[in-house]
Formats: sequence, structure tokens, C-alpha cells
Amino acid sequence: MKLCITVVAMPNRRKQKPMKRITVTVDPDDYAAFDRLAQEGKVTASWLIRRSMREFLERRDKDGIVALNIGPARRRAAGGA
Repeated sequence: MKLCITVVAMPNRRKQKPMKRITVTVDPDDYAAFDRLAQEGKVTASWLIRRSMREFLERRDKDGIVALNIGPARRRAAGGA
């Protein structure tokens, strides 16, 4: 698989408002694949995640609907899986 990243100037929102930090727990295999994509594109995983989020939101705004098969929120039992 070959990754092609087109660098597009993204508006620097930092000048307008501070960035927010989030923590996401992901499957280790998914993280490894994402990290490889970032390395292949010579960007950070954080940049790639921010870009992916921005593209998702732009697509949602443009198309009006993005189908997500999201069920009810589940909480993990105390102490693990």
C-alpha cells in the first residue's frame, strides 16, 4: 500500500482560539497502521488525526449526512474490559 498525502494549507486556528486536547483509546493494530501512515507521509500521527477529523467534518457539512452506525454508548466495567 502506498500513501499519498497532499499537503494543503489548513487555516491556523491557533491564532483565533486555543487548541483542545483529547484522549482516544484505540486498538493497538489500528494505532500501528495509523502511525505507519503518518511516518510514510512524513507527518505526525497528531497531524494526520487532526486532518482526518477536519476532512470528516467538512464532508459532513458539505453532504449534510454521514451515516454512522453508532449504537448506545457502552461503559467498561470497573477494572477492565
